[in-house]
Amino acid sequence: MPALLQGEALPRIQFVVSLPHSLLATASLLCAVPRFEGLGAWLHKTRDQLDPGLLRELCLIVNIPGRFPHFSTTLGAQLPDHAPDMDFDQFREHLESLPGVEYQRIALQTLAYGLDPACCPEDLIELVEKPQKWAHCLAAIESDMPVELVAALIRDGETLKERFIQTLTRFWREAYAQEYEAMRPAMERSVRYQQSRLQSVDFRDLFASVTGRMLPKVITDLLPSITEVFFVPSCYIGPYVAVAGHGQRLILYFNCRSTPASPALADGATLYPPLKALADETRLQILFLLRGRELYAQEIVEHLDISQPAISRHLNLMAAAGVLRIRREGNTKYYSIDKQALCTLADALRSI
Repeated sequence: MPALLQGEALPRIQFVVSLPHSLLATASLLCAVPRFEGLGAWLHKTRDQLDPGLLRELCLIVNIPGRFPHFSTTLGAQLPDHAPDMDFDQFREHLESLPGVEYQRIALQTLAYGLDPACCPEDLIELVEKPQKWAHCLAAIESDMPVELVAALIRDGETLKERFIQTLTRFWREAYAQEYEAMRPAMERSVRYQQSRLQSVDFRDLFASVTGRMLPKVITDLLPSITEVFFVPSCYIGPYVAVAGHGQRLILYFNCRSTPASPALADGATLYPPLKALADETRLQILFLLRGRELYAQEIVEHLDISQPAISRHLNLMAAAGVLRIRREGNTKYYSIDKQALCTLADALRSI
């Protein structure tokens, strides 16, 4: 009798347009503009035009506790199955139905993700009553938020809930409602296109075809426990991919602007991320600095009259677009040119 084997079940994969997920992700990206190159132009324009008080409150609430994943990211991963069917009023009703202690728990869960060794949110509940321990935890996750501010926000779940709902509602009404409706056709077209190509049983192949990137380790580590994956299109995420996980569910936000308007344009759509990464004077200077060698960020800073944070933003964009490779040695990241990626790009341009 032949051996009977039981393989791992494949995760259920869906491509969905979801107002709640898009709203939370866009708010998070708006707050991330100063830290990442290559995000959508609408984010920059909106950030400049938004009421300063609303922008400060949005970045504060979205960014708790000061390191990715943020509060809103974790909340988005825990939305109910019918979230893609919600309009804004239904989404707000859902947020209002959650007790304040649930907002508190999600904030603590977000904090727990970044700790090493990892811990569960329940192990952090004592922080609510012992704020003197906040400093250690926030230092461990490299948060840039003041200790007293984070402690005060998470200590009172009902106040956190009220401020979050009010701030998200203002952002929706004053900035994002019209934009969402304008971009919805592009997101729906992207979902239809990707759904029509959903044939591969290998998740790594699917991820690469949707994002143009190899599957990162953070997702590989999660896959054995994942039974459901939602791919959510974003018009502003540029060459990046955002990941949020909860239990057996994984949420992946991908760039829908690289979806071709027709199958005949599919090859051209893949050129967008690397070309955007190269379309900048500083990034071209970095590329020439790396000819035939690898450097770490500080060495690049010493050659260019640009700050370390600015260089890091450029390097992150180039790596996300596949133009650069990263090699880790201890706590240092060394950057080098991905020659194969540039050759592929050159061949694609020559074919035109």
